[in-house]
Amino acid sequence: MKTRIFISILLVFCIPFTANSQKSHSKDKKKLVINGVVTTAGKKPVTDAQIFVDSIYTNRGTDDLGNYKVNVNQDAKKIVAYSPKFGFSESDINGQNTINLTLDVKTANLPRFITESKMYLSEKKQKEKKMNLYTDIYQMIRQEVPGVLVSGRSIVVQQPNSFIGSTTPLFVVDGHIVPSLDYVNPQEVKSIRLLKGSEATIYGTEGANGIISVTLIKGGDN
Repeated sequence: MKTRIFISILLVFCIPFTANSQKSHSKDKKKLVINGVVTTAGKKPVTDAQIFVDSIYTNRGTDDLGNYKVNVNQDAKKIVAYSPKFGFSESDINGQNTINLTLDVKTANLPRFITESKMYLSEKKQKEKKMNLYTDIYQMIRQEVPGVLVSGRSIVVQQPNSFIGSTTPLFVVDGHIVPSLDYVNPQEVKSIRLLKGSEATIYGTEGANGIISVTLIKGGDN
């Protein structure tokens, strides 16, 4: 009888906490879905217009009817559509779900935007070409991350200052600790770096051997 009472009390306290945790986690992950139509000044749909959010290319373009759809962070500020042939248009997001854009070749900011977008796309293309050379994440780490020794799937930080008797670094992907990097596709990596010393203190003793921090490409937060 006492055991049943104890379990009932435990459930009363734990269930709301779990629900609140799930709700909070869901809120953190929630995205804003934006869709719309991109047209010319003459109201004709524009195909293959590039969509940018806060100056970052989303890997999304318009379809044959000029339609587009992107998922963005709730705090995203500005959305841009660009076509080399028909021009440029931008709009404040302000939490809107539907934003139609009309391209204008006479837009004052067009020359600046063309230069910036070409530079961005060129850098992106070069990076993608480079990433395609790697067969797995460990090969990428071996080439891209100084200060580590990689043998097969084993990673050791050079000259580690270990307090927990291991030389294996902590693995963090998009801010979350993971047991392994086996699932990470090199072509999906935005950045990868080794954190040591004061940079690794945020994870306490778990980061004493260094941290391999990976940030994945979100494709305009899709």
